[in-house]
Amino acid sequence: MNIHQMIAPADSEQPASVIASGGSGYAADALEAAISHMTAAFSSDFVNGRVGEHHNTFEHRSRVLRQMTESLAAMRAQDAVTVS
Repeated sequence: MNIHQMIAPADSEQPASVIASGGSGYAADALEAAISHMTAAFSSDFVNGRVGEHHNTFEHRSRVLRQMTESLAAMRAQDAVTVS
């Protein structure tokens, strides 16, 4: 199993293979939650003056957030085409 596959909760009604394949947007929802968490952490660090203390902290984190956001947009667009 790779790191992008999701494990089915014990009370899940869907088989693990559907969840692991990203069925019904689970992967996109997980990515959206990760982006939200990372954005909040980045904002908190920026406000508390921790961003920029080390070499390229801001550039790296902002690039990762931008890439994750682009991936989410692509996943949502693919889901929209699949549903249509």
